[in-house]
Amino acid sequence: MRIAFVSPALNEQLLLRRTVEANLPFMDRLVIVNDGSTDRTGEIADELAREHPEKVHVIHQANAGIGGAVKNGMRLLLERDDVDAIGVLASDDQFDPRLIPRFRRILEEMPDIDVAKGSRFMHPQSLHAMPSFRKWGNRGVSFVLQLALGYWGMSDVLHGYFLARTNVIRKMNFASIADGYDLENTMMAEFRRLRATFALIPSPSRYGEEVSKIVMKKQIPRTIKTVAGMVAKRAVEGPDRLGLALLVLAPPTLGATLPVALARMIKTSPKVRRLKR
Repeated sequence: MRIAFVSPALNEQLLLRRTVEANLPFMDRLVIVNDGSTDRTGEIADELAREHPEKVHVIHQANAGIGGAVKNGMRLLLERDDVDAIGVLASDDQFDPRLIPRFRRILEEMPDIDVAKGSRFMHPQSLHAMPSFRKWGNRGVSFVLQLALGYWGMSDVLHGYFLARTNVIRKMNFASIADGYDLENTMMAEFRRLRATFALIPSPSRYGEEVSKIVMKKQIPRTIKTVAGMVAKRAVEGPDRLGLALLVLAPPTLGATLPVALARMIKTSPKVRRLKR
């Protein structure tokens, strides 16, 4: 199986080379998308492409957001059509390279799985090391998104480290995927629409020199609006409309419809398998 990753990079001159050199041996192709960086990120990306001409490709673009960068990288890979699976790799050395061979092996050995994904919540040391505001924020948002998406058993929805079969990526409606930091939840909504099946494995993320670029006071209202849109869309489409209707009726019925609602929504959820180390 030939695999490729897209690495969006915005002002990552300190960590980009380290990230690429650690991860490149485990993949067949890497697309670095320089998303309007104002430091040496673009120069370093070009250096890496010259050093690894058969594996590293670079896109330079005006700042379009992390989602816009990922989508453009995926479009390039889909045009080339020479890989069997496509994933996303953060350029800030946050993701553990050892998961990539595991992702590949899952997709090779489990034909019923469409996406192999990391979960920080399944890795105790990683969860302990996560900054408190991220840990509780991600836990809360993941729980809400699990309800909004109807992906039962989906842990750490906002962790963007995954490898998905190319034929699933090709079916995605990129227009429905956000250009900004709602990338993960809107991409998960597309996976849900396609009823993609998942295998989750513990992901030992690292929090060292990496600094989050998310401006929370701006992002939180956007995420709330996005999640509300997901629920509204599911309320008029798909097989779990009845479950959502029963969930809405839970407060006025003092919870009487809640057990049936959850049972119905669990029944209609695509498969999510949690794997040990």
